[in-house]
Amino acid sequence: MKLSIIIPSYWGRKAGEPFNEEDAVYDHPTAIDSEGTLARALESIRLLNYDDFRVVVLGAPTHASLAAEMERRIEEIVEPFHRDFPVTYIGPSRLSVMRELMERRGGEAYKDMLSLTGYSNIRNCCLVAACLTDADAAVLFDDDQVYEDPDYLLKVSQTIGDIYENKFVWGVAGYYVNADGNYLLPENRDWVYSEWPAVKTMNEAFGAIESGEGLKITPWVFGGNMVIHRNLYTRLAFDPNITRGEDIDYLINARFLGYCFFLDSRLPIRHLAPPKTAPKWRRFREDVDRFLYTRAKLNSQDPYLAGWRRVAIEELEPYPGRFLKDDLENLIFKTSLLMGLEYLSKGDQSGFEQSMANLQRASANPYAQSNPYKWYIDFRERWERCMDFLSSNRQIKDYVTGLYA
Repeated sequence: MKLSIIIPSYWGRKAGEPFNEEDAVYDHPTAIDSEGTLARALESIRLLNYDDFRVVVLGAPTHASLAAEMERRIEEIVEPFHRDFPVTYIGPSRLSVMRELMERRGGEAYKDMLSLTGYSNIRNCCLVAACLTDADAAVLFDDDQVYEDPDYLLKVSQTIGDIYENKFVWGVAGYYVNADGNYLLPENRDWVYSEWPAVKTMNEAFGAIESGEGLKITPWVFGGNMVIHRNLYTRLAFDPNITRGEDIDYLINARFLGYCFFLDSRLPIRHLAPPKTAPKWRRFREDVDRFLYTRAKLNSQDPYLAGWRRVAIEELEPYPGRFLKDDLENLIFKTSLLMGLEYLSKGDQSGFEQSMANLQRASANPYAQSNPYKWYIDFRERWERCMDFLSSNRQIKDYVTGLYA
C-alpha cells in the first residue's frame, strides 16, 4: 500500500510581535525567526519501518507577507532529509504554479479549491497532495508531533481499506500522547472555562482508547493523527466554512454518507505542542463559530436526500455532542462573561470588548438563517469533480513528482 504523510506547517510573525487581527488564526504557528518544530517532526519519520511512502510538507503562513521567508526556511529544514526518505514541500508559490497548470488544462473551475489559508483549506490541500502522489491513503500528521512507533505505517496499512466487522475501513483515528505520557487532557484550572466543559467531555470520549482490543467506531478524530482512504478523500472534502475543529467536522460529513472512522488504539503519536499565541478571546471565538456552524449543519439536514443519512447528535456524544445542543448559546454566554470579567480585572478594555462581541455573536448566531448542509452538499460535488480532474491530469502530477528530484 502506497502512503503519503502530509504535514501542514504553520508560520507566523517574529517572536514577541503583537497579535495582528489581519492574520489567520492557528493554535501555535512557528515564529518566522525561530527554529520551530518541523525538523523534529521530520527526524521522527526516520524511524518508520515502511518502504512505500512519501512526505509532503505544506507551508501555511499566517499572512501573505511572510510567505517568501517561510518557504526559504522550510526548504532549509527539509533539505537534509532528502537522503532518508522522499520529501518535498508545497508553499504558496508552488501552489500558485499548480493553480496555473489547472487553469491551462481546463480546471479553472476548481483552482479556487486550492488554498493554504484556514485549517480546512489546508487540510484539503493535504488531500490534494495525497491524490497527486497517487497515495492509497493520506496519513495526516502535524509538525508539533513525533512518531515513536517504528511500525506506525505498517499498522496503518494493515487496517485502512480493510473490512472490519462487515464494514469497510474508510478512515482511521489515532490519538495523542502528551509530553507527560498521558493521553487525557490535564484538568482545566482556569476559572474562565468553568462553564465550558470541553476538557471533561473530551476526556470522557478518550475513555474509548483503553476499552479493549480492535477497532471502535469513534465520534472524534485528531487532524494530526488521522488516516483517510483514497476512496474517501477523493469523494469528501473538509468544509472550508468551519474555522477550527475541521477534523471532527470531516468525520460528521463522512457519516452523512454512511462512512465511519474507526479508532485504532495501536496508533498513538506524541504531541509536543508549543504555547498558543492568539489571545484567549480570539481562540474562543473560533470555538463559538465552530459549534454554531456544525449545529446548524446538523439541524438543516434533509432526511430525504438520496444517498445521505441523518446524523443524530446522540451519535456524537460525549464529544463533540455536548456542544451541539440547544443550550450552546447559554454555555457561550457564561464563558464570554467570565472571560470579559478576567480581562476587566487586568485592565484590558479591548479584551473585554472582544469577549462581549463573542457573547453578542452567539446571540445573533450568523448561521441561524443559513443552510450549511445544502452548501456542503454542493461543495462536495465540486470536490469530487476536482479530484477526478487532478487524478487524470498528468501535467500537474508530473510537476509535483518533479519536486522530489
